[in-house]
Amino acid sequence: MPLSSAEDWLWDSWYCFDRDVFHAFHLTAPRSLGDTDLRHHNARVGHSISRDLHNWEELPDALLPSTGNAFDNKAIWTGSVVKHAGLWHMFYTGIDKESVGKIQRLGHAISTDLMQWDRVSESPILIANSRWYATADTDFRGEKPFRDPWVFFLEEDQLWHMLITAREGGGAEKAAGTIGHATSSDLYSWELKEPLCHESQFGQMEVLQVEQIDGKWFVIFCTSPSDVWDSQISAAYATYSAPADGPLGPFHLEKSVPLNGGGIYAARIIRDAENNPLLIGFIDNGDPGGFTGTICDPLPLEVDARGCLVTKKTTLQ
Repeated sequence: MPLSSAEDWLWDSWYCFDRDVFHAFHLTAPRSLGDTDLRHHNARVGHSISRDLHNWEELPDALLPSTGNAFDNKAIWTGSVVKHAGLWHMFYTGIDKESVGKIQRLGHAISTDLMQWDRVSESPILIANSRWYATADTDFRGEKPFRDPWVFFLEEDQLWHMLITAREGGGAEKAAGTIGHATSSDLYSWELKEPLCHESQFGQMEVLQVEQIDGKWFVIFCTSPSDVWDSQISAAYATYSAPADGPLGPFHLEKSVPLNGGGIYAARIIRDAENNPLLIGFIDNGDPGGFTGTICDPLPLEVDARGCLVTKKTTLQ
């Protein structure tokens, strides 16, 4: 059965596997808000577990907004979880009451059991730098995206890498979305780097992830039709896939295609117990009423004869 809750809307999600149990962390907000648009400023991190990725048990929330004058005292947004030296690390996006999401910063929490999470610091671990990214210090109008940290380790350089949903700096009125980048040797101290792509032809690339499947690297991200600026790319409310030369690029974004034809947003690639790649995201086609607060059943993935990442199924359950 799809992952859902009678009391709450569920949407962006990230996953880990521990002792034969899959843990799903997902953005959660009460259905009692009535208007689905209100969920973004009332988001917390929910937690569910499953042994088969189909039958889920809802657990107490993993992370709530901070109290007091903190960078994450309004809502918690999307992140990722990794394990290192026996400790689990969650990286997440925080928004505060003052900017109400216009300024986004990244936080870090740790856990020994995936149940109880403690913030590493009351301050953000990373903020956008106007040298490379749109920030409150530039003349770019509206939201300054700097969110959705995706963290992974590379054996080649023995560093942790973070991909970040961001927008190129410079103050342009129509600055392109980009893949922000940071590195760390210990998961605690991070160095922000220049973006991994320029002039992407996307207004934004949310909820980034890189994954190797059948020996080929892919980047996935989600976006809406209005943020697809390249007329040669199919515009959809979707999670997109594009081939990459490696986990840090170059990324061939001109070859981006919507997975499953669209209708799955903020999806993640995860591996089942047999290491098969699966796609899981929340169901939404972008139309009024299309968002139901439900995360789909896993969709098997494969690399087709053209070298494109595709779903084996075409319908959502």
